[in-house]
Amino acid sequence: MVKVSVIIPTFNNTKENLNRLVASFDEQTMDQNEFEVIFVDDGSSEFQSLIRLKQIAESRSNYTVRGINPSGWGSKPRNYGTRIAKGKYVFYSDDDDSIFPQALEKMFDFAEENNLDVVNPKVIRTKGWSWGWNEYMENVINAEERGIQSMGPMTVPKLYRKSFLEENGLAFSEGEKVWWEDVMFSCLVYSKKPRIGILADYPVYHWREQNRSASFGKDLDYKWSQLNNLGSFFEKNLIQSDRDIMIGHWYKSRVLGAISKNFHKKSENDQKKEFEMARSWQQRFVNENVVSEMNTSEKILDYILREDRLDLALSLAKSKIDITARSYLSELSFVEDKIQVKCKASLTVGEKENLKLKGNSNEIKVNLPKDVAKALPADLLVYSKKEVDNSIYLPAIKGRDTRATWDIKTVVDSSFKYSKGLTGFNVKGYLDFLVDPATYALDDGDRYQAWDIATRFSFLDNFSQRAIACKDDFRKAAIINGETYVAYKNNSDLLSIDMNSTILDFLAVAKPEIQSVEVVGNSINIPISNVYVYGDSKITYFATVQNKNSKGFVDGTATISTKGNTALLTVSVPDLQRGENKINIALNNRAHEMTIQI
Repeated sequence: MVKVSVIIPTFNNTKENLNRLVASFDEQTMDQNEFEVIFVDDGSSEFQSLIRLKQIAESRSNYTVRGINPSGWGSKPRNYGTRIAKGKYVFYSDDDDSIFPQALEKMFDFAEENNLDVVNPKVIRTKGWSWGWNEYMENVINAEERGIQSMGPMTVPKLYRKSFLEENGLAFSEGEKVWWEDVMFSCLVYSKKPRIGILADYPVYHWREQNRSASFGKDLDYKWSQLNNLGSFFEKNLIQSDRDIMIGHWYKSRVLGAISKNFHKKSENDQKKEFEMARSWQQRFVNENVVSEMNTSEKILDYILREDRLDLALSLAKSKIDITARSYLSELSFVEDKIQVKCKASLTVGEKENLKLKGNSNEIKVNLPKDVAKALPADLLVYSKKEVDNSIYLPAIKGRDTRATWDIKTVVDSSFKYSKGLTGFNVKGYLDFLVDPATYALDDGDRYQAWDIATRFSFLDNFSQRAIACKDDFRKAAIINGETYVAYKNNSDLLSIDMNSTILDFLAVAKPEIQSVEVVGNSINIPISNVYVYGDSKITYFATVQNKNSKGFVDGTATISTKGNTALLTVSVPDLQRGENKINIALNNRAHEMTIQI
């Protein structure tokens, strides 16, 4: 039985992208006979693209390659692939992305165990920390009870029961090309009342964000026609509560976003057009329910639009300053099987000076230009208590190679403190948390990479998710349950944790005591003292030993063994020679060299 059909629209694919995608299918833990890969070429103008696909399929019996007349976008190829798919489930992928090794097996098992029509899996992006953060917090069964947000983020890569799509006549729009067809398809699917599960405990899909359209949004008339088309789609196909959620999201992100940051830097004609289009969209689609769910800053822009005050929108945009919150490492230590990190962050202007807030901690005033403040109603001049209470300061971890990002749940303490000055007060966050990178190493390859640590600082309408910075150079080594770690300040002055000598030579930090060796037969025992140890373990590496009395290098092993709180390095070769011995140890990506006199 074919469990999953992976459907991939493709056009003028590149060899590099295609090889990466195919390699990710070759590495699947699901048996190759249990899934199929369907490439649908949308009339590539480069004939070599189709040839490449057919050459790949020749050596893979579970691959199908079809070509269709060019349609100009992915909808028609996806629908064609769905029609010919043999799998119980279909999964949509783009041709320049990739999937993780257990992706198909994890999604299929999750769907089968919970009788799901849709699996919304964890998608990760190459860039940034925060995308999909709220959606992928935890696995959720019966996610449809959460409303239409259960389909978010509304990207293409999801697993669908094929019979559910067929029985409900669900397909991607094949008419005139539209933007955000993935959003529309997700909404249509949700409107048919599927059983939805969110699979958040394993990263399924790597979205690589190829910059295919540098002109995206440059044609303002077309952009706004597409936004109007999307709003009309929501009105036509969604019930009121879901419609309000979707309208609210797009109103805040795209419509108000068009007249906020850097709005004053646009040409005068573009300013007028964007403002008029935004106001028209607001009047057509935005109701009181949508506005009631917005924060104070969003309500201010909404009010400016309703009052038709382009001048205030420009004044507000000009007043915007670069506010951020960079966390700085205060302390790093090891506690049992975890790494303890303490850090702090302040709201600053351009990372140079603390941001001065007006009012007091119970009633914080919005920082506004005088003309804007004078025109607004009183309730929009201060932040609500709910906004203050919803402030967060939390940690996150990202695999440097996999790019998978995870929230760290083992928080010891997170708090905000206020300090009052002559011209206002400042807010500072304090964070104390424990992290074990091995928890997030879900595939074997995950164990051989550096991990970067960030914080998520959200206070009122100021949001920063940035890596933790280090003021001082440091390197600390640990062996925890058979994994080696080096916590260090990286080349960008940020906190990283190297796992199993991928970036750094672990032994160069741990420093074996070569002056305190013990020779037992053909083995050299070398104590390691500059290292934290937790758990009894043995880690064996390939090693070579060269003695001036021997011919060339002799192959052997190097074993790091831990017991209690001690660590010992043992180098063994078949025939250990007296005198000076030059030892090389292969530590994953790094090599450690030392010379020992016996």
